[in-house]
Amino acid sequence: MQRTVFFVSDSTGITAETIGHSILTQFEGVDFDTHRMPFVNDVDKAHAAVTRIK
Repeated sequence: MQRTVFFVSDSTGITAETIGHSILTQFEGVDFDTHRMPFVNDVDKAHAAVTRIK
């Protein structure tokens, strides 16, 4: 099974990605396609992130 995961952050996203990967290890047998979206720090960037994720 393949799932897509987005790590959205208002800064570099490294912390979100690190914690996220730790959480994802709990799901054996699932492959994750991960995407980091850093510097989402205003409303316009948040809307752009939502559009990309949809």
